[in-house]
Parts: sequence; structure tokens; C-alpha cells
Amino acid sequence: MDIEEVAKNHPESIMIEPVNISKGLGPEQALKIVEKLDFTNEKQRTQAVEQLQKLYKMFISLDATQVEINPWAVTPDDDVYCVDAKLLIDDSASFRQQKYLKMKKSSLASEDIDPNEEKAEQIGINYVGLNGNIGCMVNGAGLAMSTMDIIKLKGGEPANFLDVGGGANAQQVKAAFEILCAHPQVKAILVNIFGGIMRGDIVAEGIIAACKAVGLKVPLVVRLTGTNSQQGMAMLEKFCKENEGKFNILTADNLDEAATKAVDCLKK
Repeated sequence: MDIEEVAKNHPESIMIEPVNISKGLGPEQALKIVEKLDFTNEKQRTQAVEQLQKLYKMFISLDATQVEINPWAVTPDDDVYCVDAKLLIDDSASFRQQKYLKMKKSSLASEDIDPNEEKAEQIGINYVGLNGNIGCMVNGAGLAMSTMDIIKLKGGEPANFLDVGGGANAQQVKAAFEILCAHPQVKAILVNIFGGIMRGDIVAEGIIAACKAVGLKVPLVVRLTGTNSQQGMAMLEKFCKENEGKFNILTADNLDEAATKAVDCLKK
């Protein structure tokens, strides 16, 4: 079911029931929800109330950001079952929920596991592989989305969503850069960092360390702005002069220029 379409065309079909987190979901409130659904007898309603309370308890105890049951089914014997579900655990609470996160990994076939996503998770950065050929490294989800959008606008295709966050250190930046270099489809890399908590010189340090460790076989476009961005750009310029002709590193003053250069690299 397309919930967005339901919300747009039949908003009356969606029921919202706020729960006081200090009290939890009690039997009376759970029954209030159940009575608005299409359960036809007392056995069904009793089981549904019990399951709603257990689902809420699970949501809290697992640090979940989402527990989605679809469908919730009734058998011919009037037993109620959660037939399928989607459960998301807050990344910030992953240290408390390793038992269940390991269950997710063991339930996936080996071909469904992206080794780059697995490596990114281990070092505390956000990575999602895509089908394009321009690797992106940014800090902040909003900046990641806008960077991918402008790459598309310029006629390119992003190869990934990679967010190093606001507090990454040089080692994490180096590891993130290595992930990009390991992506088989990446033909160019765009680094777009807005320095707030994240410092431009830390980003430059990580990029330089990665270039020395794994090399750089594709063009790299770097745009740094904000905290210590000038120092970071100076570090990269010095590195390029010291390794003249070895690496193809370009700089840009703004995101529009950076995206244009990244896309143009693919045309050469």
C-alpha cells in the first residue's frame, strides 16, 4: 500500500494515536485503537490489544525509530499475527542493540551485503551505494542530498550517498575516501565539505593520507568552506605540487563549480 497516496487521497483512513512516553501504551488506550479496526470478535480484540502493547514495548526497548507491521492478519481460527514487519534501530543506539543488528546481518544472503556499507558502519559513517559513477563525500545528510541533486542537474550520476558527519576525524575521512576509491563504478570523486564542527584541515589530512595509502586513479574535485577551509585547501595544493602529475586533484570555490568540474572530468 502506498501510504503517501492514502494520506493524500483518503486522510480519514489514517488513525493517529499519541502515546505518553512516561506512561506507555496501556490496555485501555490499546483497546481504543483496536476498536477502530476491523476485528470481529472478542478473541481477536484481546490478542490485538496484547500485541499492540508488546509492539510498543519492543519499540522502546530496542531504541527503534520505526516498527511497521504490514500486514496484520487474522487466521480462520481467529488468531492475530504480525505477518511481516520492518524494524529500524536508531544508529546512535547501535552499541546497545548489537545482538539484534547481528541478526540482521546473519539473515542476509552474502550477495545482499555491500562490503562498503559494512565497512562504513564499522567506522561510524553513513554510506549507501548507488548506480552512478561520481563518488560523493560530504558532511551532513542535507548537504549529501543537495550534492547528489546538483550532480544530476549537471548531467552526472552519483555513485553513492556518503556522509562523514560533523565530528569525523582524519582516520574516518581516510577510510571514507578509501571506500569511494574501492567502488568499481567510480570514475570521479567529489568532496563537498561545509566546515562547522568538521574542520577543513582534518578533511585535507584524511584525503592526503588516503591518496598515499591507496593511490588515486580517478579525478578528484574538492570544495571546502567554513572552519579551517583555507588551511585545508592550502594543504591539498602543497600536496599536489609535491606530487605533480601523480594525482588529478581539482579545487572549486562553490558547489556549482565543483559539480560542473566533476561531471566534465567524465567527458575527457
